[in-house]
Amino acid sequence: MVTRLPGFGGRLARLLEARAVDIGDAAHPADLAPVLGLHRSDLFVIAGRPVPEDLAPLDRSASGEVGRLAWSLTYLPRAVAELRRLIESMPQLPRPEPQPPEPAYHRYPDDEAGALIVRLLHNRNLNWPGAAQMLFGLGGGPMLSAATIGVIGRGRKALTPELLAGFAAFIDIPRADLSALAGIDLTRVETEAHPDAGEAAALIWSARRLTAGQLRQVRDRAHEIRHERADELVPGFRCRCPRTC
Repeated sequence: MVTRLPGFGGRLARLLEARAVDIGDAAHPADLAPVLGLHRSDLFVIAGRPVPEDLAPLDRSASGEVGRLAWSLTYLPRAVAELRRLIESMPQLPRPEPQPPEPAYHRYPDDEAGALIVRLLHNRNLNWPGAAQMLFGLGGGPMLSAATIGVIGRGRKALTPELLAGFAAFIDIPRADLSALAGIDLTRVETEAHPDAGEAAALIWSARRLTAGQLRQVRDRAHEIRHERADELVPGFRCRCPRTC
């Protein structure tokens, strides 16, 4: 069954009840974010508002590049910490122009839990394929097709507690907060998330400020790691390209 959501006031009330905090007179998403310890752009998503351009991912065309890191983050030994340091060391470049328009198929209902989660994924510059790969590799979730992520976002497939727990593993919002916002109880859900999922979530957030070209440099470094640490990988995970270290 698809979980329907209340308006922003109801969502905020759920979150405040779970947090047991008082926000005082703060009402605008930009004002609420520091009070709640959430990203300002995420508060716009939670409020059902468009994310302002200055808070949006830097390069919409880089959404595919973020997802292509999923295999490396999942299987390469000690890669998450190293790639996170690399990403955070890179300068933020000017926003590429012109930006491609937001795809029409990224429009979702305003009152469904699945739509909220998929919009939060897009706010991390993850497209459907990338979200599916991260869910399987980092979240310990099922192997879904890219299209199924879209179906969840449109409310035609229920966001189950198990799926929400899987997504929560690589969205850098506390699991209890996502449970409250989505109105889905996670207290009895046990998932086997990747041991580095928390740091990978921080990496994914940091990567949203990079261009597609910069993220290709990150993927190049991941490829080098795959060769440098080949002895630590099972044979099936070793790269067969002719490159040598």
